[in-house]
Amino acid sequence: MSSFNDQENILARRPTWAEIDLNHLAANFKRVKQRVGPVARVMAVVKANAYGHGAVACARRLVSEGADWFGVALPEEAIELRSAGITQPVLCLGGFWPGQAAACIQHQLTPVVYRLDMFEALNQAALNAGVVADVHVKVDTGMGRLGIRFDGLSEFVAALERFRNVRIDGIMSHLAAADDASCQPLTRDQIQRFEDAVVVFRDHGYRPTHLHLANSAGVYGHREAWGNMVRPGGVLYGLWRDVLPLTTTKPELLPVMSLHTRISLLKWVPPGETIGYGCTFEASRRSLIATLPVGYHDGYMRGLSNRAHVIVRGMYAPVVGRISMDLTLIDVTNVSGVEVDDQVTLLGWDRQNAELKIVAEDLARIVGTLSYEVTCGISERVPRVYISADYTN
Repeated sequence: MSSFNDQENILARRPTWAEIDLNHLAANFKRVKQRVGPVARVMAVVKANAYGHGAVACARRLVSEGADWFGVALPEEAIELRSAGITQPVLCLGGFWPGQAAACIQHQLTPVVYRLDMFEALNQAALNAGVVADVHVKVDTGMGRLGIRFDGLSEFVAALERFRNVRIDGIMSHLAAADDASCQPLTRDQIQRFEDAVVVFRDHGYRPTHLHLANSAGVYGHREAWGNMVRPGGVLYGLWRDVLPLTTTKPELLPVMSLHTRISLLKWVPPGETIGYGCTFEASRRSLIATLPVGYHDGYMRGLSNRAHVIVRGMYAPVVGRISMDLTLIDVTNVSGVEVDDQVTLLGWDRQNAELKIVAEDLARIVGTLSYEVTCGISERVPRVYISADYTN
């Protein structure tokens, strides 16, 4: 089912779109749920517009599949979920900014906190509203980004007693390199530091409900990091080859996003002629070149120029010349019967031949990045078309 209002709307647009298979999303969530069993609740991370897949649509489907919590980066992202009718608890993983404490109270959001001034602001907002606000405290066990350093925690916790309108309902941290075997000593240290941090809070009389440390790599590689809640992100969207430990048994996860366009122009180019910006491709033979209405502003990265392949009529075809802001060129000389308006797959599986596939991890490897950046980078001007028998707008 499409996210557009009607078929005419789809046909009236530029023929470049991303398909989001919500059934695959649901299947991936179920596999995570089955993996942790009754030991841990599952917080589905839908920050960054659900890694580019569409936060509202993904969250709605995950609600129906039994997601216990949702994780976002910003209060703004959480408010978007609330405005769409999502009532599950939402954790703002990045905390909140000055002036947003009242909004957290108003929308019943649970922020992550890691500074005393954040406690002060939230305590005052909760007092003004006549409520007690739940928070999750983040401990820096070795990531070095957000959080109270593990070795300075006792003094910090001792200063929290005066905040009567804030309840510490969770303790959390974040694994820095759970996917990297060479960093296993750090991962073990982080897990131990987290367990020690929980003891510090309990020694001061706090009884947090939720204890969570495990991201996607932690879910699949470190059972001892689960706590009683896990925070899968990329694995929900079928992204795992470059984020899970290499020792992990291949998980049965399905890709959720595919990216498509259509050929808008075909032209023959004689041997010796160059095409595209910078003359980076020279035809070695008489070549049939197809123009695609997609470019790096859509998230099809410039670094894929002359290096990536696409799928056309059940065949791989190379990207040739530099990818420009709005257009990409491919060589379809060897594609029998190719025509204008033929569908082209830039990311995903070929519908007619499942052996042909282009996965986000492969595109990421070409440009030296992570699969998450591939899907997050598909821009807002690329419409998402949602595939699911269970999803309605």
